[in-house]
Amino acid sequence: MASKTEKFQLHVPSLEELRQVLENGLKQNFADAKVSVTDCPDLTQEPFTFPVKGLCGKPRITDVGGVPYVIPVVHPDKIYNMNAVSKEVELPGAFILGAGAVSSKTAGMNAES
Repeated sequence: MASKTEKFQLHVPSLEELRQVLENGLKQNFADAKVSVTDCPDLTQEPFTFPVKGLCGKPRITDVGGVPYVIPVVHPDKIYNMNAVSKEVELPGAFILGAGAVSSKTAGMNAES
């Protein structure tokens, strides 16, 4: 079965616009909040220990699988290859950062990060 991929062009706010929106939102929930734009930290260092230094300037947002495949019943036939996903988002060989789950068929038990 071929994958179904939908692609959307999203609004990309300026860093100043993003900074202001985040700061305003935080100030609604915290007594003191300040947001600033800085260079990306070296993600190869603790506590991240990522295999590359930064986000490399080609960010993508992708949602693969999801809650409908585990609730109300688990669909153990749903297995995804992250190398195929990176090609699908036009970043072959990409490093993928974010929440994820591992099939028991791969790790010997279900796991989430």
